[in-house]
Amino acid sequence: MAETTDLTQLSYEDARAMLKKWRECGVRRSEEVVEIYEHVISRSPASLGDEQWAVLEQVCIAGLDAARVDLAQECIDSLHAQFPKSNRVLKLKAMQLEATEHYQKALEIYDRLVEEDPNNNSYRKRKVAVLLAQGKRLDAIRAINEYLKIFLNDPEAWLQLSELFLQENDVAKAVHCLEECVLIQPLNSMYFRRLGDLRYTQGGAENIELARAYYERALKINPTDLRSQYGILLSNNQIASTTKNASEKKKAGTAAVDAIDNLVNRYQKISPKSNPESDGILNCLEAMKVTVGSK
Repeated sequence: MAETTDLTQLSYEDARAMLKKWRECGVRRSEEVVEIYEHVISRSPASLGDEQWAVLEQVCIAGLDAARVDLAQECIDSLHAQFPKSNRVLKLKAMQLEATEHYQKALEIYDRLVEEDPNNNSYRKRKVAVLLAQGKRLDAIRAINEYLKIFLNDPEAWLQLSELFLQENDVAKAVHCLEECVLIQPLNSMYFRRLGDLRYTQGGAENIELARAYYERALKINPTDLRSQYGILLSNNQIASTTKNASEKKKAGTAAVDAIDNLVNRYQKISPKSNPESDGILNCLEAMKVTVGSK
């Protein structure tokens, strides 16, 4: 079914089908969901039958995303009337409290929900979101660590923890978290690239060599990753500049020049109209090639 531009003119059945498709695909499309509900579905929500409860939940979340707290509250009221003891509805209430910055009340609800159902990961994630919204990084770190004791194989949680440790200037722990991500998803180039960035930032011969290896792995997984290509260039250039081993110096210098050639080849394919800075980047790379090649 084609998605029409004017969502307010959808037929009732088309609107219903569109909302269902977005739910099943996990797509938020919050502003569109609100528009469809208010202009089409709200005329006769009872016509949805039992599906109306799923739609109301969808609209509630969309309303919070779109700063329509009034609409979200209407949905919560209807859902609570139908399911007065539902933890799922209670979670929506907590999310509404988050949206209105009543963080302490939201945390109290999430703590209650976690106590009643410790294995529900969504409650714990929402709690972390509240702590981050309040700027309580250390509390968020503790909450994620507790979460990971149960949900060890959640790469998103490890990635978030890595970012928090970076904000605390604890690079070693940030690296450990990314290494956990790699173990869980070994074909995700982003994790290798970020590990390369962190090792390069730490500095020192051993870390620079590790950075180069991570960048090379990231580029092997994703050959279009320009940032990893730059990482290979920088790490090899650093090794060529600092090593006392003549053979390693030559090898790293050659690899750096190859990385520059690969980057030049990529930028030469970019139209100056699509990226006005491409010519300047090419000139910088050519100048760098002369410098690297002379080492």
